[in-house]
Amino acid sequence: MLLTSGSTSSVRQRSRVIVSVASMILICFLADQTSALQGYYGTKIGDLSELHHGVSGSVYAVDARTLFLKNFNYDGEGPAAYFYVGNTRAPSNKGAHRLRDERGRAGVLRRYRNEDITLSLPEGKTLRDIRWFSVWCDDFSVNFGDVQIRNDLDFPRPTKIAGLSGVHDVSSDNIVIVDAQTLLVPNFSYDGEAPDAKFWVGRGPAPTSQGIRIPDENGKETPLRRYDKKTIVLTLPGDLTVFDIGHFGVWCEAFTVDFGHVRIPDQINVPPSLKMLGISPQRSRSP
Repeated sequence: MLLTSGSTSSVRQRSRVIVSVASMILICFLADQTSALQGYYGTKIGDLSELHHGVSGSVYAVDARTLFLKNFNYDGEGPAAYFYVGNTRAPSNKGAHRLRDERGRAGVLRRYRNEDITLSLPEGKTLRDIRWFSVWCDDFSVNFGDVQIRNDLDFPRPTKIAGLSGVHDVSSDNIVIVDAQTLLVPNFSYDGEAPDAKFWVGRGPAPTSQGIRIPDENGKETPLRRYDKKTIVLTLPGDLTVFDIGHFGVWCEAFTVDFGHVRIPDQINVPPSLKMLGISPQRSRSP
C-alpha cells in the first residue's frame, strides 16, 4: 500500500491524538517496572567473600569483558591492594592479571563505600579465560575478598535478530540488539515517500497504534527521510528496554500502517545499557 502526502490535516491530527493517548497508557504501564529495570546489571556472578578490610559487594558480568561491582566496599587500609583476575584454583598474583580501576588507573586501590563501578578485563581476555576475581594485597600476599567464576557462566552478549522487510522499500540486514536499550540496524533502506513514518516499538508481536515512537539516529522524532542502505544506531527512550517490547519496525502514524517490522525474542540475554548501570564506562589508558 503506497501512501501520498495528500492526506487531510484532520486525519493526521486525529491519529496523533489517538497515538498520544495510547503512548501515555503504555508509558504508565512500563513505569510500574522501573524498579526491575534499575536492578538489571547483567548476569550475577556472585557476592564477594568478606575476608579482610571490609571488602564486600556483588559482582556481575555485563558482557564478555566487563565486570560490574554493585555496592562495593573496601576500607582502603591495605598497603598494596589491587583488583586481580586469574585462572588458577585459588586467588593469587602469580600468573594472574591486575586490573585497572574504574577510572583506568593502575595505582593502589582507594577507599570505597557502597560504590557501583565497572572494570574491564585485559585485552585479549574474556570471562571464559578466568576462574576468579579478587581484591588482593601484593605486599602480604593476602586475599581480601573474592568471587569464583563458573566455567558455564552465561554472560550477556549482543544478539542478532531478523532484518526488516516491507512496503515503501523498507529493508535492512539482520538487526543487532547491542544492549538492553540499543539497536544496530545495518543497511537500512526506506523510500521516504510516506507522510508520517517513524521508528516504532510496542508490546505484542506486531505494531499497533498503541506503540511508542523511537527517535532516529540523530535523536529526532520527525517523519523519517529517505534512507539508502545506511547503517544506523537507535536508542530506546527513557527507561524503556528491549525486555518491555515485542517488536521493532517502521510505522506510519497518520494512516496507522505497518511498513515492516521484526519480532523481539521473549528471552534474550543482552548486556545492560550504560544508562541502566548508572555510570560512565571505564576509560582505557596505555600501560
